[in-house]
Amino acid sequence: MNADLYFLQIIKSMGYSSVSEIEDSKLVELALQFAIWPPKATYEETPWLAPYAIRRTRVRTEPNAPGPKRDLWGLPTDLGYFTDDNSLIKGLVLRKPLTVNNSYGNARISSGLVCCHIWAGTTTNPLLFSFVPNLVWLPKSLAPFSDGHQDAEPHPIHHALKRASMDRYGTTHRLPRVISAWELLPTPAWGDPVPYSPIELADNGTISDLVRKRISRMTRFLEDSLDTNTPPPKKFSVRFHAGSGPRIDQTVLSIQDWLTRETISARISELSECS
Repeated sequence: MNADLYFLQIIKSMGYSSVSEIEDSKLVELALQFAIWPPKATYEETPWLAPYAIRRTRVRTEPNAPGPKRDLWGLPTDLGYFTDDNSLIKGLVLRKPLTVNNSYGNARISSGLVCCHIWAGTTTNPLLFSFVPNLVWLPKSLAPFSDGHQDAEPHPIHHALKRASMDRYGTTHRLPRVISAWELLPTPAWGDPVPYSPIELADNGTISDLVRKRISRMTRFLEDSLDTNTPPPKKFSVRFHAGSGPRIDQTVLSIQDWLTRETISARISELSECS
């Protein structure tokens, strides 16, 4: 199923030819009705989907990535974070079962969704980029209304999603690092709640298993890169490498050349706090 085409069919059946015709209060209802959320269990078990990553847009020539237009995906930042373009998180809902009695029926969604960050200006912070309460998937036609980066006053959907996230997940957690993340997220004004039945991925722990494997693999890679008594570890990715492994990008510095031992150790320490 294309989630956006299905959503557009639904609003046409309601008498609207486009989302621009729908009043704000109704758009909020529709956004909450068609939003897909990570499971609460995922938040409890693995609060970050890729805690070693951030999102970054190229604004200059990177010293470890020749070429002014080069794709940044996979490059380490100067603090050792993996540069992502949302690839690590945006596809998690595709072709997955959803909770019963949802607005999409029993179909598996293959396209038409956008992974939105609920709080604006958070994608360059590793505490917030893949933080589960900061993520929601919306039909493509609704996604622009969640955007708080625009110069104009954010749409009410933006505030409603914040309230819904805080209500769904709560701001307490067994991990102190989660509390630190919540402290960075402004509390929205608490308007009248909009009743809705949230759609979750019908996950049986596979997302958390995937996250743990990611964390374990990155931790092992970083630890091995510090061990001068053994050969460098095989690449983590083509551009996030220690100088060893098939098809690595030789134009990108290895992390031993790009990062200090102290920086690598700091990233290892952070990962140990994430699950």
